[in-house]
Parts: sequence; structure tokens; C-alpha cells
Amino acid sequence: MTKKLSGGMKFASVILGALLGGFMWRCRGEGGWGSSWGLCGVGLVMMLLIYHFYGNRKGMKFEMIPIGALFMSLGVTGYATVIIESSGILWSDLPYSGTLIGGEMPKFIGERGDILAPVNPISGAAIIFIMGFTLVPLFALFITSLFSDKEYKIKDYVIVLVIFFVSSLIYKATVAHPILKLINPEQVQYALMGLKDSGYNYSSAMAGYMSHFMNRDWTQDIPFFENYYMSIEHVADFLAVITISIYALVAKKDKYTAFGALVIDALTALGTTAISPLMATRHGAGIFMEKTLPNWFIKISDWGVWEFGTGFFFGLFLMIFIAITENKRAIRSGDDDTPVYNDKKFSFVFNLLLCLWVLCITPARIVGIRFARLLEYKIILPDDEPLATILIVIVATILGIFAIKILNKNILKKGGNAVDMLPVDFTKKLLPIYLCYCFLAYFFLNKLDILNIKEDITVPLMLITSALVAVIYIPVRLRLKKTK
Repeated sequence: MTKKLSGGMKFASVILGALLGGFMWRCRGEGGWGSSWGLCGVGLVMMLLIYHFYGNRKGMKFEMIPIGALFMSLGVTGYATVIIESSGILWSDLPYSGTLIGGEMPKFIGERGDILAPVNPISGAAIIFIMGFTLVPLFALFITSLFSDKEYKIKDYVIVLVIFFVSSLIYKATVAHPILKLINPEQVQYALMGLKDSGYNYSSAMAGYMSHFMNRDWTQDIPFFENYYMSIEHVADFLAVITISIYALVAKKDKYTAFGALVIDALTALGTTAISPLMATRHGAGIFMEKTLPNWFIKISDWGVWEFGTGFFFGLFLMIFIAITENKRAIRSGDDDTPVYNDKKFSFVFNLLLCLWVLCITPARIVGIRFARLLEYKIILPDDEPLATILIVIVATILGIFAIKILNKNILKKGGNAVDMLPVDFTKKLLPIYLCYCFLAYFFLNKLDILNIKEDITVPLMLITSALVAVIYIPVRLRLKKTK
């Protein structure tokens, strides 16, 4: 048996979760991380942090770390088109004549010719909440399953993935459309207006969507329609999140995972909705106008700050949830260094695929893209694309060779786990290394963000966050050695 964490250590885990969540989610918005790749980095850091504090329990195997990162990378993205709707506007940067459907014309026209069409801000906030609910659903369910007293195997997680994506596909073709019309009728109306204005004669926005099902590229040439497309995605995925929780509740009889995942999703959604005005104020329209907000708030309104805020709230609420509930769940029975699969060859292949993707290709992509862009920024290269690809292949290959040698030695020859050490000890080695890697890549590659400390509010924010993480993490890590 192991000692329980003190209240002070749990508090430290919450603070670190919020800071690291904000830091990594902001990195996610930068070249090299980007989209699902960046979410994979967020997931890896959060898994490593969780193992630091709570990894000494049955089921917390090494393989769960990269699997958790992968589950985070499968979170839903593409929310940029709807994020300002809480301001009471719907944005489009495409030409729109406004001569159809009774000659209706949006009230707001941006300085660059962008169309800022009025919507109900409450409806807009509802869409953002639904979007936020779908940011980390698979990761939330995965994490809660690790703390559950029910046993989950790899096949259970595969079933969850299949249910999520298949059910989401079904919802996109059916009920998501009437639900969206109920929540945000203005958005549906503008989507139809955009179709008409672009020369399409569809009877409804749903008919236009279904004629080019799951084709986002097509929507990007039609005013307002990409907003409709992404909102349908969010509504459908929201319903899919409910569906996988029902699976955990019914098939696994696991109330903790079923409802715990939904709580984490809801809190994350609440946080990202609350921070959405940081983006909305950039357009100076709707209920969050310059007259209603202090000047300092308007000045820091920035995409990067919103990204940081989203990750901050996600990490904060995730670690609070774990801190409150973990002692009531599965018995802490010491570090679990047993492999997921007993078959050596199968275990080798399984771990190799996980490690190549999460620990080799993903970090290689960061340094490859950002270093090439640095050279382009310094006018050393005319185009960053060729060098970035070459560097990604070289770095990933080098890391892959190391991974193959380590896995071959530990799994095939020794018959043990992937890293030949306790999972918690592994995380204590990897977390500071990976964070330093991200720190250097963020500030000193790409366009040398470290030099933009006066121009970009996110740069000092990220520097302060890095300093706070170091100040808190170092003594906490030393203290954690005494909890065993």
C-alpha cells in the first residue's frame, strides 16, 4: 500500500494542471503543434502529470500514457468559426451580396469587408458550450476509466472509439440539423442565405449539407456555411459524447466513468465559454462591446489568450475532479509495471506503434516545422516546406531507432514492460524533458516569439507560466518521493 496524498500536494497538482494545461493548449495553436497534433502534446503532458501524483495504482501501466495522449488528439477541433458567437455576431470573410431572401442584409460589416451578421448571443453561447463539451470527450472518459473500480481492456477502448465516431456520423446525417435549428435558428437561416447567394437552390441548409456530406472544403466557399457545417459537427459530437457515456453506464455498469467524464466535459465547456469574450471583443460587436468592457480587457483580447484560457480551465477542472474523487475509487496498490499484453511479439508491436506516433513523430514535427520556419523568417530560406519535411523525417527516424532498441531490449529480450522501470519513475524523467523541449521550441524557433514580449500579450503570459511551473514543480517532485 502507498500513502495517500496530502491536501497540500493535491492543491499543487491542481495548480500545475491549470498552468500546464494553459501552456500546452497555447502551444497547440502554434505551427509544429497545431490541431490534433497539439492536442496529443496536451494529452501527453496531462498524463505525465497525473501519473506523477496518482500513478501508483493498479491499471496505471506504461501503455496508458501514450494511449491517453492519442485519445486527447482525437478530441474535436475546428471551433474557430463559431467562437465569437457569444458576442451576438456570426462571422464570414466571404463576399455576400445580400440580395436574396427578401434582400436581407447583415447589419454589421467589418473593417476588412468581413460580414458580421447578428445572432442571439444566448444562442451563440449555447453553441460555444456545446463545442467546448466536445473538446476532450474521449480523454475524459479514458482518464475516469483509469480511476474507476471497473476493469477496462484495450478492446473496451476500441469499442468506445467505434461507438463515438459511428454514432456521430449518424447524428450528422439526422437529428443534429433540427437540434441546431432549435438552438440557433439565425445561423441556419444565414447558411441558407449563403447557399442562395452562391447560386445554389437548396430547399434547406440541411439539404445543402447532405449533398456534400462531410465535405468541409466545399463549405469554405459559401458565406456562413462553414459556421453551419462546424455547428452540425459540434452538435453531433455532443450527442456522441452522451452515447459513449451511456455505453460505460450500461455495458460496463460504471457510474463513475459515465458521469465523471460528463462532469469533466461540462466543466471544460463552461470554462471555454466563459473565456470566449476574449475573442468576441476583437470584432467590437454584440453584447460584449467596447463600451461594456474595461480597456485592459479589450487590449488582451487575443486568440492566444483564449487558447491559454481554454487549456487553463481544462487542466484546472480535470485535476480538481481527480483530487476530489480518486480516494473513493480503486485501491492504490503500488506501481503497475506489468505490460498490457503478455505475448512478447504482440506487446513489442503494440508499444512500438504507440511510441513512434506519440514520442517520436509528434515531437519531430514540432522541431522540424518550427526550425524551418525560423530560417524562412530570417530570410535564409525562400520556403520552409521542403526543409521541414526533411527534418521531421530525420528527427523521427533517430527517435524511432532509439525506441526500437529500447523496446527490443526490454520487451523481446527481458520480457518486461516497455521502459524497464516503474511508470511513475518514467514520467518523472520524461515530463521535465518534454516541457523543456516545448519551451525552447515555442520561444526560440518559428519567429522567435521570445523577442515579441512587448508586442504579443501571450509571450509574457507564457514566460510567467513557465516560471511558475518550475518554481512549483521542483519542490513538489522532491516531496513526491516521500509519499511512497
